[in-house]
Amino acid sequence: PVHMRGVPCNMDRILSIAKKHNLKVIEDVAQACGGSYKGKYLGSFGDCNAFSFQFHKIITAGEGGMVTTDNDLYFDRAQAYHDTAACWRPGGPAKRFASARYQGELFPGVNFRMSELIGAVMLAQLRKLDSILSKMRKNKSRIKKGISDIPGIELRHLHDPDGDTGISLVFFLENGQLAEKFANALKAEGVEASSIFNKGIPDWHIYSHWEMIMNKWTPTPEGCPYTCPYHKGPVPNYNREMCPQTLELLDRSVHLDIPPQMSEDDCDLIVEAIHKVAKAYL
Repeated sequence: PVHMRGVPCNMDRILSIAKKHNLKVIEDVAQACGGSYKGKYLGSFGDCNAFSFQFHKIITAGEGGMVTTDNDLYFDRAQAYHDTAACWRPGGPAKRFASARYQGELFPGVNFRMSELIGAVMLAQLRKLDSILSKMRKNKSRIKKGISDIPGIELRHLHDPDGDTGISLVFFLENGQLAEKFANALKAEGVEASSIFNKGIPDWHIYSHWEMIMNKWTPTPEGCPYTCPYHKGPVPNYNREMCPQTLELLDRSVHLDIPPQMSEDDCDLIVEAIHKVAKAYL
């Protein structure tokens, strides 16, 4: 699951499906660091969990990311892969190049190590996380309260409002054309708003813009996993129309960023702008 735009997914439903079909769960927490679901932090539900710390995320070290897991095998293999097959063992540098303890623990890896400088910046950022989230949640709550009585605006459903990070506000309008006009009108009022599914902007957060998947492009001539002899299972028919309800929802949605540095006056101006645009279009 992807906790998109800072909002937790319905983890009860996802974990139930995974258990029923014996599937592994990989949480994408890139946009929701610090968020939670029913009191438990996002990134602690999955078999493996991915975080991002690049410039546009809730907290940043400039670049880099993190993988978390409570599975020893996954941890050992992730460590080996990201650090040229080196081990992580207690005992100092002499243990870094220790022999494999079991088959499959070590294999040729790459070099994705986070630098010491990035790590130091990240530790400082982590100490600010609660404060950042508190400000964004307060701002989002103020804006939501201010626009809750506008007919024609449907606020995004939250599976756990208390676990929302507050980094964004998404609402739905009647159709995509209206959403685009509404977002453009908000921009004219000085509000950073956008319609999420814009056919003219190939946003890779939306599956239909992934040409490499839609066209089944691969890095090797064997075409794995689509046409290579090693894959024995069925190949999904990836196409731009495979998730029409997803595209329909995205098409008629409007998105607002909610940075932590916004003041109460800023929030009130946004509410005022939304009311003004709604009066003209809804």
